[in-house]
Amino acid sequence: MSPLLALVLFLHVMGAIITFGPTFIFPIIASQAQKSPPNGPFAAALSEVIERRVVIPGAVVQGITGVLLILILGVNPLTDAPWRWLLPAIVLYVIAILFAIFVQARNAEKMVELTANMPPGPPPAETLAEIQATGKALQRGGMLLSLLVVLIVILMVTKPTI
Repeated sequence: MSPLLALVLFLHVMGAIITFGPTFIFPIIASQAQKSPPNGPFAAALSEVIERRVVIPGAVVQGITGVLLILILGVNPLTDAPWRWLLPAIVLYVIAILFAIFVQARNAEKMVELTANMPPGPPPAETLAEIQATGKALQRGGMLLSLLVVLIVILMVTKPTI
């Protein structure tokens, strides 16, 4: 293995761990916020900061290191049997990153806005309903993104000849 390939492969694997590892903690953060509503604004802000500053930039870097690996390995064309697994992995990656940027991140921002500057005591019914709806949207989106990441990892590890 060439030193360049080893370096890019290392960056790709470490990038995946650093980028996507924290996302599996989001459900725990949300659960704790539900158990302790006064901490909800902090939980929303923390999750949103992790998404904006770690997950999304890291996911972009993952795409770059993935393309570098394809180029270094000389994968051409992607339709050759040993490399066909890359096509569905790339499609799943594109779906995941677009969803994360255009749907999940916006829902996270909305949750931060809804929970910021809340007066003491229970929120008004309409605000509570909107917080719950946004929380459900974040939960569904998080499950979708987790599934996509797991499917991509399965393809990368097993490299099925499709």
